Amino acid sequence: MMKNYSRQKIYLKQSVARAGLLAGFIVSASFSVTEVQAANTLMELFQKKQAPVVETVQSAPKTPAVRKNAPAKQTAKPAVAAPVKAVKVSGPQIYDYKTDKLVRIDFSKINEPVTSAAADVALVKTASETQTDATPVVEDKLYNELKGFFATTRIMAEKSIAEAVADFYINQQRLLWVDENGATARAEKLLAFFDNADEDGLNPKDYAVEEIGLTTADSNDERLQKLLNFEVMMSARAVRYAIDAGEGRIVANRLSGFHDLPRNRVQAADVLAALSDQADAVGYLSSFQPQSKWYQALKTELGKLTPENQEIRIASDVLIKPGQENSELRNVIAVLLKKAPASYLNSHQKTLQQYAQSDKYEPELVAAIKDYQTLTGNAADGVIGRSTVAALQGELTSVKRDRLIYSMERLRWLPHEFGDRYAFINQPAYRAYFYDKGEETQAMNIVIGSRANQTYFFYNKIQTVVFNPSWGVPRSIIVNEMLPKIMRDSSYLSRNGYEVYKDGKVIPASSVNWSSVAAGKSHVGIRQKPSLDNSLGELKILFPNSHDIYMHDTPAKSYFKRDMRALSHGCIRLERPRDMAAAVLGKSAEDLKPYFGKNERGIKVPEPMPVYVAYFTAWLDEESGKIRYYDDVYGRDEGLEKAFNKTSASRNDVSA
Repeated sequence: MMKNYSRQKIYLKQSVARAGLLAGFIVSASFSVTEVQAANTLMELFQKKQAPVVETVQSAPKTPAVRKNAPAKQTAKPAVAAPVKAVKVSGPQIYDYKTDKLVRIDFSKINEPVTSAAADVALVKTASETQTDATPVVEDKLYNELKGFFATTRIMAEKSIAEAVADFYINQQRLLWVDENGATARAEKLLAFFDNADEDGLNPKDYAVEEIGLTTADSNDERLQKLLNFEVMMSARAVRYAIDAGEGRIVANRLSGFHDLPRNRVQAADVLAALSDQADAVGYLSSFQPQSKWYQALKTELGKLTPENQEIRIASDVLIKPGQENSELRNVIAVLLKKAPASYLNSHQKTLQQYAQSDKYEPELVAAIKDYQTLTGNAADGVIGRSTVAALQGELTSVKRDRLIYSMERLRWLPHEFGDRYAFINQPAYRAYFYDKGEETQAMNIVIGSRANQTYFFYNKIQTVVFNPSWGVPRSIIVNEMLPKIMRDSSYLSRNGYEVYKDGKVIPASSVNWSSVAAGKSHVGIRQKPSLDNSLGELKILFPNSHDIYMHDTPAKSYFKRDMRALSHGCIRLERPRDMAAAVLGKSAEDLKPYFGKNERGIKVPEPMPVYVAYFTAWLDEESGKIRYYDDVYGRDEGLEKAFNKTSASRNDVSA
């Protein structure tokens, strides 16, 4: 299972005279053949070799025994034990999103000689080529006129884009968007396309290009400079759009350590090279958007929703406890009065109206909020926080639009074609699916990581199904959860089906010098033997990754009946693991029966297939054909919203 990335410090208290065990536990970083077999994945093995973060924790003082009949004045003072080094497992962090800085496009090398290869590409055309507005003439006379003005152009762009744009104009010596009269028809079409970027959940301002603005009063130099500025900015914005559409305008891995998504599928130089030969620039750039049915469903739904003028939004990060004062309380009450069911308002409308203009969270209001929390299935604690706000705002059109936009962005992070056969996990929906030839063949409830132990957002390939699995216990769970039980009860491990091993051999837990282990002088590993009580149940489905996440069975079947199922250490627990395993292996559930028994057995998938461990708060429900909206269980929509705002602010900072 996934490492428990608890942020709390583990303080190991030294017991008094009867307990001779030192507090502390460090798992071995040395692995034998047997230990390798016990690891859940190869990457898990690497993870265990990483040195833990260690901090010194002061133990409680130990008071020595007093001699019988000894004078009181001779009583020794308490001796302070030596500090115990405790392992602290630090988990992934939520980052303060960093945007790409804009730099000036550098044309300082514009007058250097062009290499012969570049000149050949730029100037040699065969007579059979068809001339279009995208195909420059053999020698671009306008380019030669503009060449002297590149050095004074001050167009800003992201560094990778700036470098590609400079290289293109220096080496290719051609123009894409202007002629003697101003912007070409091709450029005008592209500008209109950028104006409608919000149809794809993008910000049109990110691709805005300053108009050329030619006037009869312009000198020839002024005219040429305006043409060049427009030309260069159009290219820079076209490349920005291609990257945003092809990979997302937000770099997912900068949001948090829980995102692990590759990037750089779209190369700026390739985009410019293609644009120089594409007559239909709009068609080319629009092709970078995902073309899947998932994306099209989200885009269609976005087009249907028009924000209401009078919608009331509550701050997503609000936290109001009884007795506190908070100006957001007025918005909470206003939404309740507008959106709450009639049955609820029959009992509480008078109270809500009484405090409609109050910032003080009074007892009468607390009682009303508790009743609303009960109505919506939340804990009736009276605290107005994320879950209560989500219930209040879930039906707002503006909230739905936001979730659609977030989901469209997240789709851009993934491969735009999922493949013929794949598994798909949507964490906020608590559902796992299997698709064969594009058709959904399996759908089931799942349990995902708790808020403290979040499941990552990533994708990989399923390679193996392991039947009757053993569980190599991750270091974080041993240290943070098992250690106190081991220290209290030396029979805990054997009684619960765990083995202790050292140097590749299983050894009795009672033979371990735990004081030596705690001091880091000796090392052991722990694994749980195959059984129906094993934490992984009767099978696990592996897709090797550095996060120790996989799909598996569980003996805790009751969890699947809960509405909120963010309860695991990070792995994905399956409601019907046999059905998913059969789908992955291309067999029927009946075919799997011979694999079950006492001994661990791994079966390779005939052909590794993608698995997408994803996070979408708006998604198409295939059964109903409608978009469904889900609670933001990990609060990731809020982080994405902040990243959007930072990105647009950076891109449109005129002082940059």
